[in-house]
Amino acid sequence: MATDDKYYMMRSLEKALFVAETMATKSKWELKDLSAVCSMPKGTLQRILRTYEDLGYVRQVERGGAYALTLKFYKLGKQITSRNDIVSMVQPIMLRLRDKVNETVNLSVLSGVDMVVIHQKASYHALQMDSIVGTSFPAYLSASGKAFLAFLPEEDLRSFIKELRRTDARVDSDKINWLYRELELARVRGLGLDFEELFKGIRCVAAPVFDDSGRILATISCSVPTVRLDRSLSQKLLEEIPSAAVEASRLFEAPTRSFSLDIDEIAGQLVGL
Repeated sequence: MATDDKYYMMRSLEKALFVAETMATKSKWELKDLSAVCSMPKGTLQRILRTYEDLGYVRQVERGGAYALTLKFYKLGKQITSRNDIVSMVQPIMLRLRDKVNETVNLSVLSGVDMVVIHQKASYHALQMDSIVGTSFPAYLSASGKAFLAFLPEEDLRSFIKELRRTDARVDSDKINWLYRELELARVRGLGLDFEELFKGIRCVAAPVFDDSGRILATISCSVPTVRLDRSLSQKLLEEIPSAAVEASRLFEAPTRSFSLDIDEIAGQLVGL
């Protein structure tokens, strides 16, 4: 790092991360030993440990005793690894799906209250709904978001709703009730739908991808301009997108799930019939 760049470094954060890296080398640490190895005053170290403890990254093995890292760091690392792995693993499936429907295929994950596109295969159409990888959009309005939120653990969904209401003044009780109805439909059908809630003139179909523990991992989706969305294409999307998501879930050895999906009925809804 250049000398000038060090001006922007947060020394407190640097110390906290150094403590975590040091703690990872042993299963547990007495305060005095950790203080000595980190060359850090006990008072400073205790404030760092208390912060980690409040956030769930550190626990005391017993009251007044040694400190140990929790599995929260491990879970964080696993999430990062899985996101990197999922792109390389699911890419061939996305490519086949794109070639079958000739529409842009997105792979998205939840980040805060938004969905983020982590990979994409663009269609061959001149008129296409494509996004730069890394683009984010409101989860609660999107097909991808509905497909993802529908399969979150209840506690995580409650946290999402709480954060959504805190950060978006447009979200009132009526909107939350509407969202819960949308999520219930997504659980039954095994897919999320977006009837131009996110972008006018664009409708979307998304299906969930699960990991080996049955947790939601990502979504596979297609966003299609309404001018191109006829019944034939709608039926193809409703068949091929869930099929691709199931194929992707098998790569991660996800448990088999059963859904109830009336393709003809929903195809009619997508084209506005």
